[in-house]
Amino acid sequence: MESNAPKEHGAKPRSNNRRNNNNRHRVVRKQPPRPASGRQHIYITRKTDFKAQLRRCQELFSSGAKEIFLHCMGFSVTRGVNLALRLIENSEGTLSYAINTSTISLLDELHPLCDEEDLTFRHRKNSALHIKIFNRSLFEIAVPPLPAAPTPQLQAQSQFRGKAKPRQ
Repeated sequence: MESNAPKEHGAKPRSNNRRNNNNRHRVVRKQPPRPASGRQHIYITRKTDFKAQLRRCQELFSSGAKEIFLHCMGFSVTRGVNLALRLIENSEGTLSYAINTSTISLLDELHPLCDEEDLTFRHRKNSALHIKIFNRSLFEIAVPPLPAAPTPQLQAQSQFRGKAKPRQ
């Protein structure tokens, strides 16, 4: 029997013999580490409404925040980039951004479905993006005006006040 379906080139065949078969374990994904905390650090997820995240960022800037940090990983990276670009677009040129990438180590618990096996852990890596959005006015240095230059008459008067002291 010959199949009429076109053959896929470059695709790896999936084996049925996986190291951690899902038929034997229930995977419980643990929360990723969140090293930074505070109002200016916002963690982007796919579950939170995009407009709510945008409104929260705009409220932070309107309340006087000079910079905010958007942290996103995996599937939410595109959402984080879209959020940053929307904030900058709506700011009329007052905001700028800097982006850093990283890899985060994640830990999953594999709970056995039968009592014969023990609880095991699985380490995996995931890509992460950290976007710093800051007010451009941070880098605009306000130079105070120079004092007015003294007129030559005032200079001459200030040099000779009173009697000259004799030299010793």
